Amino acid sequence: MKTLAVLLHMVGGLFTLKRLLRRADRRLMRRRIQLWHRKALHLFGIERVLVGELPKGPCLIVANHLSWLDILVIGSVMQVRFLSKAEVAHWPIVGRLASGAGTLYVNRGDRRSADRALADIEAALNAGDQVVVFPEGTSTRGPMPLKFRSRLIEAACRAGVPVVPLALSYHGPGKLFASYADDDDFVTHMSRVIQAPFIRARLAIGASIATDVVAAEVARLAQRDVELMLAPVVSTGQLTQTAPYAGAIVTPDH
Repeated sequence: MKTLAVLLHMVGGLFTLKRLLRRADRRLMRRRIQLWHRKALHLFGIERVLVGELPKGPCLIVANHLSWLDILVIGSVMQVRFLSKAEVAHWPIVGRLASGAGTLYVNRGDRRSADRALADIEAALNAGDQVVVFPEGTSTRGPMPLKFRSRLIEAACRAGVPVVPLALSYHGPGKLFASYADDDDFVTHMSRVIQAPFIRARLAIGASIATDVVAAEVARLAQRDVELMLAPVVSTGQLTQTAPYAGAIVTPDH
């Protein structure tokens, strides 16, 4: 029954996107996409906790990457555009949803594709968007991220907008079901998540980082901040507030 509800929500999203694209109302489109992400999390049985304040204005959000669920979690609290690997565009149903929602794509390991992605991100930032990238270049099983690459962060430097670090982690009895990495298959993994016990996602948002230094230094600072935000929950396994990122913890309604 839960699987059917998820599939119906995904298919329903396609029809909603089609109608919204005809109306060409950008603001309404983004709000509906955010609500779609929230409903998807509810159907999967995933709650979310937000630590820190949401960024305002155009910015490049850089996050550690654990799963395709990261997209739902971030998209449920922020109206953003994502950069995803090109394969996502071909995933069943999800690919069409992602493309309709304005996702940007990059072919990993393809320099020309990376150059195009860099230009696309810069254009989106200049248009006033908030864009999310995962500078590890792949999803991992965590808990700490791989080295952040600076290539895509260059877009923020060119556009003159700040970089905002974001740390993701999963908790609860079903936390081991959340990670999507290595040779995982999307459909199989989604089925496991549907059957998983309770999962709580934690998003911690750090202070903005100015982009008046080279991209490599921004990447280093962003990774440092992400690791600082992850450290309390990695060491204790508990959802805690720890300085310097002690903002109100909010569990928004689904």
